[in-house]
Amino acid sequence: MTDAVRTSAAGGGTTINVRADELTSIFTKMEDIITELESNAVPNINRLSELNYYEEGKAKEAMEVYAEANQKMLDLFDNYTRASSLVIDVLNSMIEADEEIAEQIIASLEV
Repeated sequence: MTDAVRTSAAGGGTTINVRADELTSIFTKMEDIITELESNAVPNINRLSELNYYEEGKAKEAMEVYAEANQKMLDLFDNYTRASSLVIDVLNSMIEADEEIAEQIIASLEV
């Protein structure tokens, strides 16, 4: 499954080397990260955002950075989700474009 699939672009004579197992590996790893963020980070970030442990004092303004940090972690989850969608789009395009690549993707995903 590590062999590159070579295809020729229509009319352009350009060769495209594709390693279906690498793309499916990227997708699988991204899904693992998304699952980890979704099941652990996001619920805990939501709980943290509900805490009001620091109400007044000189450091109140400095403590506001935690809300921003929490939002950046939630943005990370969104970014991985979007990136994963793009990888899925690429895989689907490849499946549609070339049956040989489709067979390698399906075998690599063990579907």
